[in-house]
Amino acid sequence: MKILEGKSYDVLVCGAGCAGFCAAVQAARAGMRTALVEKYGMPGGIMTVLGNQDVAQFNAHGKMVIEGIGWAFLKELEAQGYAEIPDMSVKGLPHPLYGVRVNIVAAAKLMDDYFQREGIDLYYNQPVVSVEVEEETDGTRITGVLIASKQGIRRLKGTVAVDCTGDGDVCAWAGAPYECGGESETDLQPGTLRYYLDGSPSQEGLAALSAGVERALQEGRLLPEDFAGHSLGNVLEARGDNINHISGFNAADSDSKTAAEIRGRQSVLRMLEAFRRSGAGVTIAGCAPEVAPRESRRILCDGYITGEDYVSARRYADAICYSFYPIDLHRSGANGIYQVFLEEGRVPTIPLSALQPRGLVNAYVAGRCASGDRLANSAYRVKASCMAMGQAAGAAAAVAVQENGGRARGCRLEHIKQILLENGAIVP
Repeated sequence: MKILEGKSYDVLVCGAGCAGFCAAVQAARAGMRTALVEKYGMPGGIMTVLGNQDVAQFNAHGKMVIEGIGWAFLKELEAQGYAEIPDMSVKGLPHPLYGVRVNIVAAAKLMDDYFQREGIDLYYNQPVVSVEVEEETDGTRITGVLIASKQGIRRLKGTVAVDCTGDGDVCAWAGAPYECGGESETDLQPGTLRYYLDGSPSQEGLAALSAGVERALQEGRLLPEDFAGHSLGNVLEARGDNINHISGFNAADSDSKTAAEIRGRQSVLRMLEAFRRSGAGVTIAGCAPEVAPRESRRILCDGYITGEDYVSARRYADAICYSFYPIDLHRSGANGIYQVFLEEGRVPTIPLSALQPRGLVNAYVAGRCASGDRLANSAYRVKASCMAMGQAAGAAAAVAVQENGGRARGCRLEHIKQILLENGAIVP
């Protein structure tokens, strides 16, 4: 097979979701020749492509704990009229009310603007298909990735790789150890296929819709997981956002993911049929292209965050950013969510060592696939925390190039923090 030779970069970021966005922008701002590889044609990942428009949580107990590139992006989006930012200084609200709601198209376009301002080379619609490595005395070096372009398979080289794929594909393929799920690799949190409602029922229509939905449940034409514990009122209020649970699949396994996509569309169609039969004037205008996963691989790194570490707000010597969200472990089907809320004054941190994959000498991981157990991961997987981790990884990658020939270990922590502070981040 002929491989097309592409460019060489200081920092090669894979995945353009919330973590990858901040990682690439930060690396480029630190003077790195930076590439960003993305399987979709749109940046933003779950925030945009998969339809989860709420970005949380930047504040803890009435105080901002995450800012930097991600927060500046949202403030700019708000100034354009395309983001709704609540008052973060107000304490005691239910945690969903602290989410920043964005317009999907405007958010993706502004991300494009950021990339172009910083001179980042973009590879949209070009998924990584293989990782190239070399063995060294102290571990494995990622030398580059192969991506699928319309011209053919293309090789990109990089001094440092930053894996922001969500599923940890790059690090896993390079040989890094990982955990996946609980007792088995299908014992994972369910995903959600978001859909978009059109129409609002009258009071009379609402009664008809409620009766129709109840009949559909009794007759088995609707299943409890199609609601995942929500009421019809929740469904209508949310307009189809974050409603169903698609359970028992592993997003890091393509066959399992394929089956989940089919079941996701079946679930949405059951809702569509129930709405249509009721004659209440509510329909489903469309849905996201994929089931959005909550959990898959967790890459094992030098550091490891446990649920106990997280809720006790353990202070690490190499803490590099904050995270704030309750333990939020979704259960299969309609079995609800296991949650543990953080006590007043406790703000968890993420150590840099939890972003340094074991066995890989020149790689970082950031976002949902960072190193920790299931409980901690269910909290730090959310978008604001991913933005903070991504920016930290981007700064660390820049320092690794500047100080250490691309090696992730042995860099000066204070140098990394200095870069983050210069770019507006809040550093523990």
